[in-house]
Amino acid sequence: MPTSAQDSITINDTSYNLQELEKLAWKKLVNGSVKKKNGFRTMCVGTLNENNTTALRIVVNRKVDEVNKTIYFHTDNRSRKCYDLQKDNRISLLFYDARQRVQIVVKAHATLHTNDALSNDRWKATSPQARLGYMTLEPPNTKSDHPTLGYEERFSTLKPTDIESDLFQENFTVVACAVYELEFLYLDFTSNSKANFFYENSVLQDSFWAVP
Repeated sequence: MPTSAQDSITINDTSYNLQELEKLAWKKLVNGSVKKKNGFRTMCVGTLNENNTTALRIVVNRKVDEVNKTIYFHTDNRSRKCYDLQKDNRISLLFYDARQRVQIVVKAHATLHTNDALSNDRWKATSPQARLGYMTLEPPNTKSDHPTLGYEERFSTLKPTDIESDLFQENFTVVACAVYELEFLYLDFTSNSKANFFYENSVLQDSFWAVP
């Protein structure tokens, strides 16, 4: 049976019902993880800190598993976000692409992977240059009396070797975010549209249109 206009929205001249929109949302997230210039390449991550207030930061969307409804990013396990997630593994992810006029908000439960098969594989796939973020001599956000890179000054001009960077692998963590709720918001010049999707054990359990 064809989808009625009341049961669908139109994005770039294509009509989407709820089922199709859910697939579109995950397609956009997957594209963001593999295309460096895509608007969904980065996301704002929200955790609850020790003061029970929201802490926000931008991270890179490293991988999206559409089947298992899981989104991955990398971080330094000495960071405050890791400390937050060890206390409360609830996490929120905010994606927004101004060009596509699409916002996706995800709520998930985070699992930290350090010194295991997953983190080892991801570390091996990371270039020595990209590993500099995990090579700081002090934990992220440590107070400094002057501007500092955090790592040895010589690495400001020289790329670390595999051997040099491997010494800091213990600081590297992969965060796997198992999604249980997704909100899709499309911003149009004449009208906005929103839909909510709910998951349990990676399976879609409920979805509905919502007031934007």
